[in-house]
Amino acid sequence: MSGSRYIKQIKQIKQLAMLLAVWPMLTQAQLQPWGDYPALPKPAASGQAELAADPYRLLESLSDTQVRAWMKKQTDFANAALANISGRDALLKRLKVLQATEFGAGSLLEVRGMQFFVRTTADGRQQLFMRNAATSAERLLLLTEVGQSVGMFMPSLDGSHVAATIMRASGQRQSLRIIKTSDASILKDNLEMIAADIKDVAWKADSTAIYYRKAAAKPGTDRGAIWQHVLGSKLETDVPVIGPGVNKSRRFAASDVVTIRTRTNSPYLLAHVQHGQNQDRSLYIIKQDQLKGAASPWQRIAAPTDKVRSAWLAGEQLYVLSTKKKSTGAVLKLDLKTPQMSAAKEVLPASSDELLDVAVARNALYVHAVEAGYSKLIKVELDGGKQEDLNLPRSGRIGDLNADADSEGVLFVLEAANSAPLAYRALAGGQVRNVEVFRAPQVGFHRIASKSLSIPKPGSTGQIALTLLYPEGMELDGKRPCLLTVDTGTGLSKLARFDALRLAWLEQDALMAIVHIPANEATRQKNPNEGLDEVLAAADYLITEGYTSPKKLVAQETISGKRWLAQAISQRPDLFVAMQSAAILSETAKTSTSGKNQKSTAADKAKLTGSSFNPYASLSNGRTYPATLISAHFGLADTPIWMSSKFSARLQAANAEKARPALFRTDFAGSWKYDALSEQADNWAFLLWQAGHKGFALK
Repeated sequence: MSGSRYIKQIKQIKQLAMLLAVWPMLTQAQLQPWGDYPALPKPAASGQAELAADPYRLLESLSDTQVRAWMKKQTDFANAALANISGRDALLKRLKVLQATEFGAGSLLEVRGMQFFVRTTADGRQQLFMRNAATSAERLLLLTEVGQSVGMFMPSLDGSHVAATIMRASGQRQSLRIIKTSDASILKDNLEMIAADIKDVAWKADSTAIYYRKAAAKPGTDRGAIWQHVLGSKLETDVPVIGPGVNKSRRFAASDVVTIRTRTNSPYLLAHVQHGQNQDRSLYIIKQDQLKGAASPWQRIAAPTDKVRSAWLAGEQLYVLSTKKKSTGAVLKLDLKTPQMSAAKEVLPASSDELLDVAVARNALYVHAVEAGYSKLIKVELDGGKQEDLNLPRSGRIGDLNADADSEGVLFVLEAANSAPLAYRALAGGQVRNVEVFRAPQVGFHRIASKSLSIPKPGSTGQIALTLLYPEGMELDGKRPCLLTVDTGTGLSKLARFDALRLAWLEQDALMAIVHIPANEATRQKNPNEGLDEVLAAADYLITEGYTSPKKLVAQETISGKRWLAQAISQRPDLFVAMQSAAILSETAKTSTSGKNQKSTAADKAKLTGSSFNPYASLSNGRTYPATLISAHFGLADTPIWMSSKFSARLQAANAEKARPALFRTDFAGSWKYDALSEQADNWAFLLWQAGHKGFALK
């Protein structure tokens, strides 16, 4: 036997001896004062050498019956503890009341004086309505079955029909149906082969045909092309007009997504092309009378290098939102008779305000911009002359900005983190009026204050948006629980939205802070701490400014597959008393060619040990960590559930403060039936209990 081989075997024997010495502690970690965690599965003899480097690696074997049994025991253990928290049942009761509160939400569109919108009933069914703007008379066009929902809807240009996608129960594919608005009858046209991620459709000017994105013939090959369907015709006669595979002389990438726009006062069709995750679009135009199926002579007028985010038709003109000169965006005007981007006229110059959306009315442009975390509405003359900021009823988030080409003014929805969505109209003179389409829920949010904060981002000149919610009159003395939650997105999605369920937390005489993390994948790839920086900076700020304290600050991550909170508590456990999360990304998983996560390799672990990429490897014995509750739902994210189970098991043994539990549960083992409201009650009761809040303790 060679010397090197002998030394290697001696090291393996020592590692195995160390593992056997600590195994009783790993398998029977004490949780005071309410019992022992379920013991870890016993490792097979063949895998003990590998386990010496990572004692919890056996939990990656989801096919192992012992691992499944351990997960079931952990789930039962966690559920028993959560059910034993006083205050939990009352919290669930309040959440049910808030969920049943009916209020308007979603899209609001207006065509020829008719408004189209969706309401949700107390039993979760959705209603598609048409409302006469002049008389307020409403007509129910569609009522979904329980478990179904309206994915999107688009009225025809004359308001005679509306197309709506119906999302079916049990995860089945959605279908596109056409409704005649005069009598709410559903046409026989049933478009089943639409793209799964379709977000809008477009109508021919005379309302005789519809343009929709059809799913690719071979699943996964591309995102689908745009097809034309003539109402009343057989689906077999539909023809493709633009997109992947339609015309060999006009090629599109597999990741390209094409959408069509039309306008009553314009003879053109406008095609937007989104190239994968790139926010910059390509634009194509064609006159409607030149459309000839696959042979249609589309003209490209903008490429990704023009930095076009969106565009809107208006007769022979095209208004374009471009970020070519400045990232916040400017509005340009293009003559479609000679469509050259280089000749476009600037009608709203770029400024410090980020421009998000534009609506073109008969009298003016209405531009949705963002300033200091809130929406603002700018009225601009069509030729780019006079502009003015309109006075909004309250600070908040504008959504569904839309204008009719034949009417003056604009319709929009305004909401805030502490205020339900309401519909408003900006009149031609600049006055803003509530059009009373949506009803504000009477649930007590009028007693909740909101504060929009902007805090410095560490290591950069950027700012972090932080929204603070708390009961009016509350003394912000740091003595009350503060829930830090994460919101992510770009553009409009980074503005705080209304959620009636938040009131159940705020009514506990507690605070809520929402930190925004921009959804910029390119930045995240360059900086592995992107997202973590925002969470830690927000936590530091809340404590430093006296809004809360480390014994009262709790955090929650509701999106599966994120690692922000796992990173935060592994690197700065001193900031938090408790954390609740959906399935976490605590390591780097090896991915097979089929897209399924596999067990990690020793090389994977060696590469990432100690880095911010690997919160699991950053945990150390004898350190005080926050209490944790991790709920991993199988199949909801690419992140494998074994990451959550390993992270929890490691915390159960490592945490020096045994009075802070590390609970783990999953539906993978079949012992836990998912219910969204019950889970939210569990989560918030757990966090309030760990924050030492009155009324929440073990029975």
